[in-house]
Amino acid sequence: MEPSTCLATTSDDDADFQPIAALNDLSFCARRCALHRIEQVWEDNVATLEGTLRHQRADAGKLEHTADGRVARAVQLRCARLRLVGKADVVEFHRQDDGTEVPFPVEYKRGRRRKWDNDDVQLCAQALCLEEMLGVNVPRGAIFHVKSKRRREVAFTPELRAKTEQTARRLHELIAAGKTPPPVLRPRCRGCSLRELCLPELLPDRARLRAYHEELYRIES
Repeated sequence: MEPSTCLATTSDDDADFQPIAALNDLSFCARRCALHRIEQVWEDNVATLEGTLRHQRADAGKLEHTADGRVARAVQLRCARLRLVGKADVVEFHRQDDGTEVPFPVEYKRGRRRKWDNDDVQLCAQALCLEEMLGVNVPRGAIFHVKSKRRREVAFTPELRAKTEQTARRLHELIAAGKTPPPVLRPRCRGCSLRELCLPELLPDRARLRAYHEELYRIES
C-alpha cells in the first residue's frame, strides 16, 4: 500500500461535512464549538498561535521512508459515514511481517495531557477516516505533546470509537440547530482563547450581567 499525502479530496457533496477538529472543540465545550463553527468567532492567544506554528512545522515535510515503513505528513482525511473532513498532522505506516502496512495517526498538541479526552476523540476520528478510506483496521495512534516531547499512545477501544461517533452526531445536530449554548463556568475555561468573548463568569452573577447589559446599550446623553 503506497500512502499518499492527499488521500482525500473535497467536493460539492461535502457541503454538509464538518471538520474533524470541531470534535475536539465540542468535546471540550459546546459553547466554544458553536462560537467557532456557527458564529465564526475566532480569537488567538499564545496557545493557538503556537499551535499554528506547530502545524506549519508538521506540514513542512511530505513523505519520508523509514526502516519500519513510511511517514506521511499533512494527510487529507474524509469519512462519508460520519460526514467529516480534515487533516492528520502525521500518519505513520508501520510495515508488518507479512509486508502489509498499518496506519498509525499522530496528532501534535502543544501542552501536556489534560484530564478530559477531547484530543483522543479527535485522533480516533482520524482513525475512522483512515479505516473508511483505506479499508484497513487502525487499532491505535498517538498524541505527541510538544512541550514535554512525549508521545502518548491511544488505543481505539470500542468505548472511544462509540464516543467519537456520538460526538460526530452531536456536532451535526449543533450546527443544524444553529443555536449557541449559554456559557457555563468551568475550570477548563482558564486559558481558553475565547474567554473574554464568552464571558462565562457573567451568567451566574445576574446582577453583574444586568449591569453589563445596561452599560453595553446605554445611550450617551
